[in-house]
Amino acid sequence: MHIFTPSDTPKGVLVALHGCGGLLSINDKNGDMLSARHAAMAKFANQLGWVAVFPDSFTARGRREICTQKFSERTIKQADRRADARATLQWVREQPWFDASKAMSSVLLGWSNGGSTVLQTIETNKADATLSKDPTATFAQSAHDRSALDISKLVTHAVAFYPGCSQQLARDYNTRVPLTLFLGGKDDWTAPGPCIALGKRVDAQVYVYADAHHGFDSPVGKVRLRSDVPNGVNPSQGVHVGPDKASREDAYAKLAALLEELSR
Repeated sequence: MHIFTPSDTPKGVLVALHGCGGLLSINDKNGDMLSARHAAMAKFANQLGWVAVFPDSFTARGRREICTQKFSERTIKQADRRADARATLQWVREQPWFDASKAMSSVLLGWSNGGSTVLQTIETNKADATLSKDPTATFAQSAHDRSALDISKLVTHAVAFYPGCSQQLARDYNTRVPLTLFLGGKDDWTAPGPCIALGKRVDAQVYVYADAHHGFDSPVGKVRLRSDVPNGVNPSQGVHVGPDKASREDAYAKLAALLEELSR
């Protein structure tokens, strides 16, 4: 886990979930350095007075990335990532810099595979609904009990950049947590259509950037075809990824406004 704290008293906590490319730089020689996208988000959050927390779901499980694996071949599942997210959110509340007395906000954010984990983490299920009606319910210590808690007690707002939404759309998905989605109109890895439809179902705030591809918020690089990715809208034909400066700047401005609002 990587934690970045602001110089002043924190205004809130941003828990950020990496995508299938992992948390760390793609260059093994960089060791445990964050990738450019994650480093930029840490700096962004700290400048706004927020703590940034990045759980790493891959390194301890022996992987640096899973983008190049077919879905059927992946041993790190969404259930694993959901458990990591919940455990991190609970851990946050136990830290000395988290001030529960001031109703400090916690935002759960994720990119791509991490964005899908955000959706799964905030999903309201029958266990959540039952437990949330119990006025004596407290934050449990075991992972099993934590997973049954009403997630709205742990997350003030959720944000997902270009997640996969098809599975959620195919079932009776619901959430109590306010949700914001940032999508690329030209995304051929995780198509925006299912997320737009899901956003309407759960009354999410949805922003679609017509000229943006998957990974449009990256601060480095250029749009390119990744032929090593077997999944996507057209399986085995590769996917396009890369930054779009205007879309990134607009998304970051909207995210900054959201964090500022939650800081009040």
